[in-house]
Amino acid sequence: MRARLIRAVLALYPAAIRERYGDEIAELLAASDTPARDLADTARCALHDRLTRRADTITLAQARTAAFIVFKLVVAPLAFGVLLLLLLTTAGLLADVTGAHEAAPYGYALAVALAAASMWWFGRWMARSEPIVAAAVVIPAALALGVGGISAVAPIGDVLGEVRAGSLTAVACWAVGATGLGCAVSVLLRRGRRVAAWLSSVLGALLLLDAVTAVYVVTALPPERAPRHNAPLWYPSAMSWWDPGLVDGAYLQLEDSIKMLPPMLTMCTVFLLAVVGVAASRPSTGQLNGVTGT
Repeated sequence: MRARLIRAVLALYPAAIRERYGDEIAELLAASDTPARDLADTARCALHDRLTRRADTITLAQARTAAFIVFKLVVAPLAFGVLLLLLLTTAGLLADVTGAHEAAPYGYALAVALAAASMWWFGRWMARSEPIVAAAVVIPAALALGVGGISAVAPIGDVLGEVRAGSLTAVACWAVGATGLGCAVSVLLRRGRRVAAWLSSVLGALLLLDAVTAVYVVTALPPERAPRHNAPLWYPSAMSWWDPGLVDGAYLQLEDSIKMLPPMLTMCTVFLLAVVGVAASRPSTGQLNGVTGT
């Protein structure tokens, strides 16, 4: 237990200090006769070093750049939604032109997959061109603000879900879960555990999206309309338009209620993991200094 607390306290230090003095501090804390007091003092010093270091090094131009990046992240879900609507509309038009209406669900699923793939490419490009500080925390918070803002606007928000309280609750839960997922993947990548990070990304994303879809349905629909034992099927149904009668015992009633919220949160999750994957793969400042000899 003490070892975990020591690692948590050391994580509060700036990377350069942690890499240079981390082992020495950890040894002192491990041998301390007053561990609680020394851990608290060390945590206070670590936070002070981190805050003063940022205050000393950040410039007005950097602050403006960081603020502009956050602004772009907040409005990004609007662009995500426009892209998704265009792809879904195209899939629907193709089904009408070809007369293959029975294949329309496959076209919609393909449209969502293309939108998610676009978010993966865009996330990696953005992470390489505009490094985002604390991406695993900043991105979920900013995207949640953007999606929540869309949900709160009456005419537009109906596209994400017909019950606004359900949409906002699901988005808030997504932000918390996405932050945890992003941090976990980032830690695994920094430790060189790429296979574990990849598995955690896929499984964690699926579990998170399944859970937040269930949060929406449970918040928005009563049990008699949406039997709770069908909860694990709600997200796959919303993404694939396969529906054996999960709401009101009728085909596509779930889609009519939940609309575009699951695809939107899927795109946000893919974007987050793409950025975190690039950010966590960069060498730290200490490693760069060791390589260059500075």
